[in-house]
Amino acid sequence: MKHRLYLFLFYLVIISITLQGTICVNADIVQVGTESSDFMLPCTKGKSFTLSAYRGIKPVIIWFSDCCGGCEGRAKVMQGLLEDYGIEILAISMLIKSHQTIEFADRIDVSFPFLIDTEFKVVKGYVGTYMPET
Repeated sequence: MKHRLYLFLFYLVIISITLQGTICVNADIVQVGTESSDFMLPCTKGKSFTLSAYRGIKPVIIWFSDCCGGCEGRAKVMQGLLEDYGIEILAISMLIKSHQTIEFADRIDVSFPFLIDTEFKVVKGYVGTYMPET
C-alpha cells in the first residue's frame, strides 16, 4: 500500500497541504512556500466549507475535478488516503452546472465533500486554466 501511495503522490504534481502554515505547489498561480488562499464554497450536501477551518489541524489535499470517468477512479484513491492516512480531501468541481456535480458525487459515494465552484473563482485562483488538477 505504501508503494501505491508514493506513486500516487508522485503522480499528483499539484497539491495543497495545510500543516501549521501552508505548503502549496502550482507552477503559475500559487508559489511554493506561500500560504494558500482561503475560500468558502458550498458542498453538494448543502454545507459550506472553508480551507482555513483545516489550517494547523490536519493535511488537506485540494482536488480539482472535472467529474469525468477517470475521476471516478481517482475519487476512490482519494477516499483511501482519507481512510488510511487521515488526510482530508476537498474536491472542487470544475463543472458549470451544479446539478452535474451533485449527480457525480452521489454516484461515486465517497465521504469527502465535493464543493461547487460554478463561477470558477477558486479554480482560477489556484489552477488558472480549466483542466483537472490536484
